[in-house]
Order: sequence, then C-alpha cells, then structure tokens
Amino acid sequence: MLRRFFCALLALTLCILFAAPARGEGVYDFIRLHVVASGDTDWEQAVKLAVRDACLEKAREVAAGCEDADAAYAALNAHLAEFQTAAAIAAREMGFVGEVTVETGVFAFPDRVYGALFVPAGDYRALRVTLGGGGGHNWWCVLYPSLCVVDEAAYFAGEDMPIEFYSSVGRFLRGLFGG
Repeated sequence: MLRRFFCALLALTLCILFAAPARGEGVYDFIRLHVVASGDTDWEQAVKLAVRDACLEKAREVAAGCEDADAAYAALNAHLAEFQTAAAIAAREMGFVGEVTVETGVFAFPDRVYGALFVPAGDYRALRVTLGGGGGHNWWCVLYPSLCVVDEAAYFAGEDMPIEFYSSVGRFLRGLFGG
C-alpha cells in the first residue's frame, strides 16, 4: 500500500512539473486554500488552524463530486458566503474578535514541497482567508485536487495517507491522461 502511495506521489510530481495543464501564463489548474493568521502568537496560530479545519470541512462538502478544477472553483464561489460563515464561527469560537475576510481569486504562491511532492511557485486560483490584518504566518495547500495534509507531521514521518488523498490523486491523474 505504501509503495503505491509513493508511486502515485512520484507520478503526480512528474505531472505537475511536466504535464500539468496550465490556465494561461503560469496559472496552474489547481485550487489552493490559503489561510493567513492575524499574527504569530501561539493563540493567533491556533485560531488560523481552527479556521483552516472549518474551511477544509466546508470544501469537502462543496467540492465533492467536482470533476475538474473549473467546477471546483465555481462551487467554491457559489458557496463563498458559507465559507465566510464557517471561518467566522471557527474564529469566534477561539475568541478571535477581528475581521475575517474570505475571498477567491488568483494569487501568487511560492514553491511548496510535501514530502516527495513538489508544487511549483506560480499563480493559482485560491480560496483565501485572512484573519485581522493578516500579519502572521500563513498555511496553504492544494485544495483541488485534494492534496491538503492536515497532519503534516504524520505525512513527513511516512505514515499512510487517508483514502480521500489516494482517490483525489487518482482522479487527477485519470483526468490528465484521459483514463
């Protein structure tokens, strides 16, 4: 099982580097999730992670069954108010009283490495959540296809990934190669 996982990661990495369909100049056919904390205290970072979890849960509902990135992005936009509500509730439950801004758009992201998977820097469509003035460290992942790894420590330790991860990677690869 672990061997299949690493083969899928290698195949996906190669696809991203050499064959990923692009949307114009440097805009990759992925959807990213980007959550920016209000600051860097332990509490502000904990608020960011609670908001991240709420947004990932909402994204699983909203993007379930989407066949491609365009459909997933349209679904995110159609449910933007629900993401705003989920993010605000999660932040308020943590005691955060500042502004919570949720938006979609095309944003620049740096290179990101998830274990053996390399996601290159570039402009990506994203759901961005900014807490307060957004002056703290941020968290991001590939939301579609779902490559978000919440337990990064387990991921980097080589533990098995959830079935959702495998099925998302499989759908993505089948889409690239017409399978």
